[in-house]
Amino acid sequence: MRLIQALFLTEGDTKPTGLGELNPLWSLYDIHERILKDIALGVDEFLIFPVPVAKEHDPTWGWIGEAVHKIKDRYAYESKLAVDLCLCSTMPDGHCHHPDPERSRELMINQARAVHRAGADTLAPSDCQPHTVSDIRTQIPEAHIMSYSTKFRSTFYRGYREAISIEKGIERTYQLDVNDREGAIQRSVDYSNDGADELMVKPGITGIDLIEPIKQRTGKPCGVFQTSGEWLGIGAPGSLKETHDVFQRAGADYMISYGARLL
Repeated sequence: MRLIQALFLTEGDTKPTGLGELNPLWSLYDIHERILKDIALGVDEFLIFPVPVAKEHDPTWGWIGEAVHKIKDRYAYESKLAVDLCLCSTMPDGHCHHPDPERSRELMINQARAVHRAGADTLAPSDCQPHTVSDIRTQIPEAHIMSYSTKFRSTFYRGYREAISIEKGIERTYQLDVNDREGAIQRSVDYSNDGADELMVKPGITGIDLIEPIKQRTGKPCGVFQTSGEWLGIGAPGSLKETHDVFQRAGADYMISYGARLL
């Protein structure tokens, strides 16, 4: 099972979050040093969450493209870099997509193009919209796409939303109901048919029983995202390793975690 370290990247200076001293909002300069340390620890795959200084109704992706280019230019041969594609950290309303479907589609395609041109190894759309994976596949046929294919409405996102300044109480009906087992599996099947290379359950703990059915139905790798709330719940010595072993036992092909570097 591959380990992928989640990293926040901000336009501004490095700032603390509620996710521990090893998981702040990293500035570009400081994230270079962190990636070097993580590579030395044996982690060579990373998932970047771009966090702009100011939220905009009409965002552009120049800064994140430049940042991805600098990271890949420095570590191109030592690491693989995935970039989360979503609007929640960028748009003022904190939603994963724009309320106008056509505008949302335009923004997501532009974001995907920017980070792909910059050298990202993997595009990771997490906006939960039905057309995004197929749009990226059509526009960037050579892209490697890791889809947040089964993503639940969940209390396990606490910590993350605070870190990127999303207000509480936003209803995300486009995310999956944790009780809808067949719908959750079908969502991954749909994204697989749209052209996703890798699939995902998020949060990992609430989707653990879906990993094998998704793999069987699609024939594609399926991993887990150990979310911020899951990470905050880890306490006793050895409990991080225990969660790792359980995800591996369940058949996960990769594990994204805020503590991948500690495993």
